[in-house]
Amino acid sequence: MSESSNTRLIRQVSVGIVIGLIIGLIIGWFVIGWWLWPVEYEQAYTYQLVDEEKQQYVAAVVDSYNLTKQLGVAQGRLNTWTPEEKVTEFTRLFAEYQVDGKMQEAQQVAVLAAELQRVEGWDPTVVSEVTNQVANQYTDGGEPNKAQAVSLFASELAGAAPPSAQAPTPSTSEPSTRLPIIGDTRTLAVCGVLLLAAGLIALVLIFSRQRRDKLRPAVGEAEPEWAGAGPPPLLQKTSSYALGMDNFDESFAIETEDNEWLGECGMGISESLDDGTPRRVTAFEVWLFDKPNTLTVTKVLMSDYANNNEALRHKLASRGEPVLATPGGTFALETPDLIVEAQIVEMEYGEGTPAFGYFNSLNVMLTAHRKSETAASSDML
Repeated sequence: MSESSNTRLIRQVSVGIVIGLIIGLIIGWFVIGWWLWPVEYEQAYTYQLVDEEKQQYVAAVVDSYNLTKQLGVAQGRLNTWTPEEKVTEFTRLFAEYQVDGKMQEAQQVAVLAAELQRVEGWDPTVVSEVTNQVANQYTDGGEPNKAQAVSLFASELAGAAPPSAQAPTPSTSEPSTRLPIIGDTRTLAVCGVLLLAAGLIALVLIFSRQRRDKLRPAVGEAEPEWAGAGPPPLLQKTSSYALGMDNFDESFAIETEDNEWLGECGMGISESLDDGTPRRVTAFEVWLFDKPNTLTVTKVLMSDYANNNEALRHKLASRGEPVLATPGGTFALETPDLIVEAQIVEMEYGEGTPAFGYFNSLNVMLTAHRKSETAASSDML
């Protein structure tokens, strides 16, 4: 009888522990995680855009690449996309340009797609499957001209594709994950205690993470309070570079209060003095993408050395209007709908030869407005 009572007690305790764990997880995940401190998403990624906006974004990336020939920048702006998404949108954009008679623009799309395929190693099988799917969609939709253009695009990618590496076969010796077999009530009690401890730890981690995300501002995301005249800007961010950030390329979404995406702006490396490490950056590209007008404007922020070097200045001028970087200096980027005012809030040159040749640090504040808002503010003044 005594052994039976102990067994019954152990079972009751084990059941209580499991029930407590389940309740704790429900409270932690659903009550705290979804109600008290829910995760808030402030900006959408580019791969979450609808098909039409994806195509506009890819068109802007192609336009920027054709202007700057910076493959790394173009690759970075699509680094969150899967190969299937990239092939799909490049294919559709190529077909649109072909049917509209924009042969030069279509060729630019094909060139960038081929370069990305070469450096990223797109699987030729995936490319073929995706282009066939897009062609079938156009055929079923009564657009045979676009379907024919897709075939032309697929043939160009096939001609530029590198030899495909054989995909590794899954290992058959990999052990399968199974639940442990509980042989007796003592094992059940031990597992219950461990599960309860894991549940409490998970609950504490979830709670502390939500609190930390609420209280701690993200690095580089702090926005100064608007103190200017007129309505507050759509965006005010500081793009900060420091020596050693060899892949520096920042971008910020420009949105309305209703989360309508109007475009993007940002700053990235344009030119270095040499190929050493860390890169000695002598010029940056500051750019603005206007989504409604599918237009990108760029200005090149140069060091004193680059500004006075005629050959280098001429090279940089092909990428955008040259601007000499000076402490407190300002300049603007304008499109039909948007204007971004840029101000150099801090800059420091690195030591060595050439003098004033590369940046040790550079902070540029970007303030974006709708042109209609700035015009209305000027009228009131």
